[in-house]
This record gives sequence, C-alpha cells and structure tokens, in this order.
Amino acid sequence: MSYPLRDEFHKARKAIAHAIDRIWPRAQLEAFSTCLTDHRKAPDKDQGPALLPDQAREFLANWSNVSDREAIIRLDWPCTVDPKMGILFVNGRVLWGSSDLPERERSPRFLSHLGNAQKRLPSAILLHHFHGDNYFHFFLYVLSKACVAEMHGLPADIPFLVPEKTAGTVFFQQARSLGVFGNREIIVQGRKETIAVEQAYVVRAFFNHKPYFDWMIDRFGVAKSDEKGRRLFVLRGQSAANGRAFRNQEAVNGLARKYGFELVDPSTLPLEGQIALFNQASVVVGAHGAGLTNIIFSQHLPCKVIELFSPEMGSPHYYMLARELGFDYESLITLNPQGRAFTASTKVDLGALERAFAQL
Repeated sequence: MSYPLRDEFHKARKAIAHAIDRIWPRAQLEAFSTCLTDHRKAPDKDQGPALLPDQAREFLANWSNVSDREAIIRLDWPCTVDPKMGILFVNGRVLWGSSDLPERERSPRFLSHLGNAQKRLPSAILLHHFHGDNYFHFFLYVLSKACVAEMHGLPADIPFLVPEKTAGTVFFQQARSLGVFGNREIIVQGRKETIAVEQAYVVRAFFNHKPYFDWMIDRFGVAKSDEKGRRLFVLRGQSAANGRAFRNQEAVNGLARKYGFELVDPSTLPLEGQIALFNQASVVVGAHGAGLTNIIFSQHLPCKVIELFSPEMGSPHYYMLARELGFDYESLITLNPQGRAFTASTKVDLGALERAFAQL
C-alpha cells in the first residue's frame, strides 16, 4: 500500500474505532475522584526559532493555547486499570480523560473490566503513558509523574504501577537500578492484565519542567563535572526505529571531527554512561530524535544545542527543552527528503552546518 493510501487507511480506522469507543457506558472522572493538588501554567506564547518544520510550528501554535497542568487526583471509588494507557473504569464504566493523553485515548480492553480482575491492589500510583517505551517520553512523562508524586509527598508505601511496555525497556530497568525510584515498590502490569485498585492515584505532570529534571539529576546522583566542556555530535544508530538517516553522513562526520566533536551513538551506551557523557557536554549537535533527550544531564552553562530537522517532520520538543534548561539553541533544516515524511532520509547542508560550527 502506498504511503498516502496507508495514511488515509489508518485515519479511517482510527475514526471508526473512536466512534465505537464512545458507545460504551461512561462516567466522569471528577464524579469519582478528589483533586489533592492542582497547579496551572499560563499558556506559552513562544513562536520558536526561525527555522522549524511546519509540523513543529503547528505544535507551538497549538501549545500557545494550552494551560499546562500539574495535579494529583485520588480515586475515591475502587477502579480497574486498563493496561494500554492506564484508562480507568468504575463499575464497568469507562472514565474517558483518566489517562495522561486524553486526546489519544482509544480502544481499551472493555470486556476485561466486566469480569474479575487478574490482580487486586489496595493502592497504586499510576505511571502509565502510551509512549512510555520511548526514551524521550520516559523522561518527560513517566519520570516526571514519579517526581510529582515524590515532591508532593504521597506515602512511600504506595507502589508505582508501571505497564510492562515501559518496564520492559532497558533504560527503565537501568534507571531503576540507579535508584531513581528510591525505595518505593514497583508493580508491573502485564500487557493484557486488568488490575483492580482500591485507591488509585492519577498524576498529571507539567510538560518540560526544569524542577523535575533537577530531581532526576539528584536521584541519579549526578555531580557537576569539572571537566572542560565536550563537543558531542549525536549519531542515529543503524537500528534507529524511525530511520531519518543522513545520506551524506560520512561527510558530516568528517566536518564534525574537524571542529573537535566526538561522534557518539547514545543507543550503544548504558544509561549511566549516557548520563556521565552528557554531563560534560558544552555543545550537543544531532538529528531530531530521542538521543537529544540527554541534554537534561548537561550541567555546563552556557550549553549550545544544534538540532538538524528533516523539512517534512519534527516536533519542537528539544527546542523547548533547551530553552527550559537555559541553553542556547539553533536549528538547521536538512535537504532533499526521500521516503515517508516520518522516516525520510535527507542530506545535511554542509555549508550551513560549517557556518554554525565556525560560530561556536
């Protein structure tokens, strides 16, 4: 199936599933819960840097109308937790809007919430996120929610409930072994397992909030490096799920070396190694992708981030992250995309990249 036809097919399939979802009996989250903490941020009207793909520009435009929220919501009725996104059910009725991505909610395992749950818990803090198996989303969503729970003092005997999709990743397991979750128990929810919880806690975290990153750095035991800042060029590994290769990668590598950059593929390093490496970074350059998440570990100020975007896709998340951390940021647009927009290979404009390097 060609790319346009495949995209249209998936849009139609999702629309049909969405319509079917709305037939199931529902209830309002607010009717069964108490909001223990609730904080808001005013909408961010920042328009971003001059060079951004249309997709990133559209995200910023939409974000400018959003009042971001941090909250802890306690369910006052026993509920069952769906494994896919953490959508909640009370007495078999679905509570739409109970996950951290209400606009993406769809197709929970409805029938499993009518019978006996496979497991029962007296209480749990939910750390579900649909993309929790992605490195960026793990830090910006999953760990951010853990931070909110800790910062607001939820009792230490309440376990974190984590979906298997997240808990099965190498970076989750390494983060856990490094102590980021402290002594709090972690219970893993199977991919097809419906769990009943007497008292569930739903956490909402701000998107991209520096105090959360400071908490992570403290939990990981990251000390400020005394090393001279290192220049890192972040490579996308051969196994990168979404492609986005540079067809002139060898020429790019040679240019990066000329200006004193180390070529690094974060996917080849354990989490502890990534933290130690990026802790020393004073300049980070790379294609739009999860490897840039590691700038949260840099403690060199000023740190400079240069992001290389395909012209047809990309979010502004690493721009927003760099700005939140107080880093300098520059974006460049690569050339001549080939393939589907989300995974297309491109060529780096070597002249533009060298001019950016020369100004460092």
